[in-house]
Order: sequence, then structure tokens, then C-alpha cells
Amino acid sequence: MLKRLILLSLLSTSLLGCDSNDDVKELDSVLIKKNEYFSTQFNVDGNQQVNVKVSLLDNVPSEAFIITEEEYKNWEDETQTNDFANATLVSLVTFSPIPSSQTESGWMKLDSGDYRILIENTAFGSVSPPSSNISNSTNVMYSILYK
Repeated sequence: MLKRLILLSLLSTSLLGCDSNDDVKELDSVLIKKNEYFSTQFNVDGNQQVNVKVSLLDNVPSEAFIITEEEYKNWEDETQTNDFANATLVSLVTFSPIPSSQTESGWMKLDSGDYRILIENTAFGSVSPPSSNISNSTNVMYSILYK
């Protein structure tokens, strides 16, 4: 828990360099086990731009995607049997693999609606958790900013 607080504090400090008009919608770190994924929803109105930032904190490489809510529902339908290797996903932005240094989507003007950041640690995509690693989990920090 202390490690998570320190990491959040460090990332928050790096976000303080943002323009004063930037609003941090969400900032968190997640631990994702092998063959699991995490997603969180965010909403965009027509007057906003969004910048999503991600960084790998620890353990095995993983991938992140910015997708529409409709695409997330398709993902859930396709992966309910855990057949991640044969799933499809149409993303607006792909972070593959997520680097250990912070990377970002850049400011994007999206249509009004619901979107998700999806972080996966599965056989989907170009990065999969290794079978020989003692810890097959991934620890990723992300933030969603608006202006």
C-alpha cells in the first residue's frame, strides 16, 4: 500500500506540470493477474480534449487501449470464455507494450460519448504474460486528463 501511495504521489507530481486548464479525471495504479484485464470508463462531452497517460510500474509487460463503450461490450462478449488469443479489438489508441517510462496518447478531440481505457494481461495482442515467470501479474499506472 505504501508503495502505491508513493508511486501515485510521484505521478501526481509529474502531472502538476500540466497546464492549469487540465483536469485530472482519474489517476490510479492497477495490479492485473495473468489472463485478466482491467477497464475503467470515462465520458467525453463535445467541448473536451482527452489525454491518457500510462506507464508500466512492475512485473511483466502488458498492453493498453483506448476504446469506445460499444467496442468494450464486444470485447466482453468475445472473451467471456477466456479465449483472448482469438479476440478482436478496434482501438482508437494502442499502447503496446506499455513502457516503463510514462507515455501518453496526446491531446485528442473525441466525439461526445463513453469511452474506456482497457489494460490487459492476456494472450491477446502482441504482448502476452510469459509462462515461465514467477510473477505473471502486471502493475500499471494510468491517468485520464481533460482540457
